[in-house]
Amino acid sequence: MDALCRHWAVASDDFSYVPVVSDACDADAWEGRTGLVHRAVMEDIGDLAAYHVYACGAPVMVESARQDFSRICGLPGGTFFADAFIAAKDLSNGVCAAA
Repeated sequence: MDALCRHWAVASDDFSYVPVVSDACDADAWEGRTGLVHRAVMEDIGDLAAYHVYACGAPVMVESARQDFSRICGLPGGTFFADAFIAAKDLSNGVCAAA
């Protein structure tokens, strides 16, 4: 979907796209940003007081973003919306048995 997002960024002044890969390996030949996506947001937009955040991903990633955005970036309560999800393979491996 990278090409579609790049198209939207070119076609619209109201849309920006910054791809971030958390675990790029040498074989990927990735030359873009790396690390946690919420940390990239924090680097680019330090003050989130006037924003709404919509996040999805692994529960630990979503909760880290929620905490950091609220505590460090001033994101107001009630403006963080999330859908934490667990991969089917993790459910079948018993990773989330305690959840």
